[in-house]
Amino acid sequence: MRADSLWRAVLGVEQTVVEDVWFDEDELVVVVSVRPVARQRGRCGRCRRHCSGYDQGRGGRRRWRGLDLGTVRVFVEADSVRVTCPDHGVVVAHVPWARHDAGHTRMFDDQV
Repeated sequence: MRADSLWRAVLGVEQTVVEDVWFDEDELVVVVSVRPVARQRGRCGRCRRHCSGYDQGRGGRRRWRGLDLGTVRVFVEADSVRVTCPDHGVVVAHVPWARHDAGHTRMFDDQV
């Protein structure tokens, strides 16, 4: 099994490309840098309709809390892209690993 396939399985993230994994020694957390696969990019966070891009987001990168690996906390990190939806206006783009406006992954939400 390739490393990115292993991390996708451990984190429970589908339709996602794992770009990098590192251990943040200052915060004592594992950070997994990801991005949605090409066909999932540019979708409205609310209705998941393909939309035109607006910007790369005001906050730059964003983190979602994932399931812990033993005693070590895990965060999924990605660019916070925004799109212009005809129905919802400017919204944060959909990401396949989390629900809209959630600060944690779907697997974390399901576990809790």
